[in-house]
Amino acid sequence: MIHMNKQQALVMWILWFAFLQSALAIHFVIGGGFPEGENAAEPMAVWLWIAAAVPLFFATMVRWLLIPKCTEQQQQLVAMIVGLALSELPIFFSLFLIGEAYPQNQIAILIAAVFSLIQFAPSYGTPGYKIEQSPD
Repeated sequence: MIHMNKQQALVMWILWFAFLQSALAIHFVIGGGFPEGENAAEPMAVWLWIAAAVPLFFATMVRWLLIPKCTEQQQQLVAMIVGLALSELPIFFSLFLIGEAYPQNQIAILIAAVFSLIQFAPSYGTPGYKIEQSPD
């Protein structure tokens, strides 16, 4: 059984919210606002899609395979931060690698990243939340 600390849970919620908000702020600060317009005529390179999808895949693995196995709230916090960082990585890829030629693809990656961030809402680290340990 994991001993839950309310202060630790509050820290987890604040960090999660900060990461979630920063996903949008990154586009305004670094990207100069949300991308607009049509994509370039030629399709975007497949390796760029893969570069955006791989961190989201690993973030999902962290959330649904690693975090449930954490036996301490501190371990959950560390795993959550790793997962949140992986979730935001495609946003930076879209801004720096994809660039302005594919604004619709940038928005698609932003949406996928936000959904990936949402899955890390730290209900699992909140006192009173039922945690079912998987049998090993």
